[in-house]
Amino acid sequence: MRSLMYDDEMHIDALVARADMHFSSLRMTEAAACYRMVLAVRPFNEHVLHRMGLTCVHLNDLDQARAYIDGALQVAPHRADLWEHAGLLAALNSQFGSAETYYLRALGLAGDSASLHRNLADRLRQSGRFGEAIMHYEKSLEIEPGLRHASRALAGINAELGNVDKAVVYWMRTWLLQPAASKDDLDSIVAITDSSHVATLDKTIREIRTRFSDDTAAINAVVYVLIKSHRYEEAFAAAQQGLAVDQYDAVLCQNAAWALRTLGRVAECRAYSQKAALALPDNPVVQYRYSGVLLCLGEFEEGWRRHKSFYEIPENRVVMAWPDFPEWKGESVSGCQFLLVGEQGLGDQIQFLRFAQWLYLRGATVDVLVDTPIAALATSMSGVRHVFTAMPPGPYDYWCHMFSVPEHMKLDLPMLPVVMPYLAPNPTKVRYWQASIEAVSARGASAGKRRIGIVWAGDPRPALDRFRSIQFDKLNAVFALPDITWFSVQKGAKERETEGLARQFDVHTLGPGICDFTDTLAILHALDLLITVDTSVAHLAGAAGLPVWVLVPAYTDWRWMTERKDTPWYPSMRLFRQRNLGEWDTVIEEVRNALQEWCAVRSDATMNS
Repeated sequence: MRSLMYDDEMHIDALVARADMHFSSLRMTEAAACYRMVLAVRPFNEHVLHRMGLTCVHLNDLDQARAYIDGALQVAPHRADLWEHAGLLAALNSQFGSAETYYLRALGLAGDSASLHRNLADRLRQSGRFGEAIMHYEKSLEIEPGLRHASRALAGINAELGNVDKAVVYWMRTWLLQPAASKDDLDSIVAITDSSHVATLDKTIREIRTRFSDDTAAINAVVYVLIKSHRYEEAFAAAQQGLAVDQYDAVLCQNAAWALRTLGRVAECRAYSQKAALALPDNPVVQYRYSGVLLCLGEFEEGWRRHKSFYEIPENRVVMAWPDFPEWKGESVSGCQFLLVGEQGLGDQIQFLRFAQWLYLRGATVDVLVDTPIAALATSMSGVRHVFTAMPPGPYDYWCHMFSVPEHMKLDLPMLPVVMPYLAPNPTKVRYWQASIEAVSARGASAGKRRIGIVWAGDPRPALDRFRSIQFDKLNAVFALPDITWFSVQKGAKERETEGLARQFDVHTLGPGICDFTDTLAILHALDLLITVDTSVAHLAGAAGLPVWVLVPAYTDWRWMTERKDTPWYPSMRLFRQRNLGEWDTVIEEVRNALQEWCAVRSDATMNS
C-alpha cells in the first residue's frame, strides 16, 4: 500500500501546480504546505526545493531557505539561478564573501546577466570596492539599459567619490527611467548643485516645480538646493509655491525666512521665522535663527531669551566650555567671584568682553576665559582680574557664557553700549607702530596725507563669506583718492594682495608684521580711520572707541540691525550697507564720496586750527 495518496505522477504534478499558483499569488503559507507534501515523496525535486527555499525567504525563515536552496544545488549544480539565489541568501545573512563567490559561480554558468552583475555590484559596493562595483553596474546597464537600480547606484557611488559630473549623468538617466520618482528628482538636484551642470540644474528645478507642484517635500528640496546655490530670490519664490499648498509647513517657513534674511529683507522674514519657531518649539536651530531675526529688529527681550537655544545645538554644545561651578541666572554678583566664559568667534568675544566691566561695576571679581588670540587684549581691561585660555580651577560663585549675560542683565537698546571704550592698546606697541607709520607718512608722496587702514576680507570658511568679503580690485576707486595714505591691516591668505599696488597707489602692507590683535590695536591708534568689512577688526576698533567704517552685506549680522547708519554697540562706528546681495559697487561709491567729504572737513578743521 502506498504511503501517500499523492504518490503518482498525475497527482504530484497537480499538487506542484497548486503550490505554484499559491506562490504566484503570494499565499506563502499555503504554498509551503503543498511543497512539503511533494517533498515528502519526491525529496530531490529541484523545482520544488528551489521554490520552497524562496517561499521560506518570504516567510522570513532564512535558515530553512538556505537549507532548501542548498538541497536544490546538490541536485542541479548546473543552474545559475540557484547560485544567484544562494548569493542573495548569503547577502541577507551578511555573509558577503560567500555571496560574492556564489554570484561569480552563477556568472560562470550563465554568462552575462544583468541581474547577476547588479547583485554582485551591490555586494562589492557594500564592501567598499567601488571600482569593481562600478564595472559590474556598468556591465548590467549594457545588458539591460533600463535597469534603474544600477543607474541609481552609479549616481550614488560617483557622488560619494566626488565625481560629481558623472553622478549627475546617472541621476538624470535614473530620473528619465522613472520620471514619477520624486526621491530621484531630489537626489539628482542635490548632486547637480555641486556640479558644473547649471543648465541641467535649471531644467530639473523647473520640471520638479511643475510635476510635483503639490508635493511640499519636493518643493522643499528645491528650496534647499536654491539656497545652497545662493539663489535666494528663486528660493523664496519656490518656498511661497510650497506654502500655497501647506501654509503651515514649518520647514518651508524656515527656508523662506532664511532666504529673505540672507537677502536683507529682515522685516519680511520675521513672520516666516516666527511661524517656524512656533511650529518647531523643540528645534534649537529654528529657535536660534528666530532669535537672530528678533535681535536684528531690536526686539531684545524675546531675542535674548530665545538665543539660549544656541547652546542646545549639539555641534555647538560639544565645542563650548561648561564649568562645574554654579551658572549665573541674574542673581546679585556683589562680592562674588565670577568667571565670564567666551564663546563663538573672535569678534563675538571682543564685542561681549564689555560685560566683564559691567559685572565688575556691580561688585564682582571677574576673571575671563577666552580664546588665545583674545587673551592679551582682555588683560588691558579695567575690572578684569585674570585672563585664562584654559579652564581655571576656581572656585567661583558663578560663571556665565558671554552671550547669556544680556538675557540675565535684561539688556535693552537704551542700555547700550554699556561701557565704552573698554579695550586699551599696549603703550610700547603704540610707540613702535606710531614711529613706523609716521616714517612712511613723512616721506615722498605720503607726506601730510590722512592715514586710513583697510581690511577687505574675513574668514573664508563660512558659506556666506562670499558676500561679506570684497573682491580686492573693487577698492581701486577709493585707493585712487588723493590726500590719503592707505595701510593694509589685512591678515590671512590675502594679506599680501596690496603689495602689487604700491607703484599705482599710496598703499602700504602691514599684515606680515602683525603678530596678534595687540599689534593691530596699536596700529589703529596710529591711524585716522579704519575701513573694514564685517570682521573681528571692526569690533576691535569699535571696542577701543576708534573711528571705523564698516561695509556690511545685505544679509547683515543681527548686531548691525537694519537700516541704521550707526550702531548702538559702538558709538565710533559708521555703517555702509549693501542694498542688493553681492553688489558692492554702490557701497564703494558711497564710501568714496564719504571719504571726500571727510577729507574736506578735516582739511578745513586743520586750516582753522
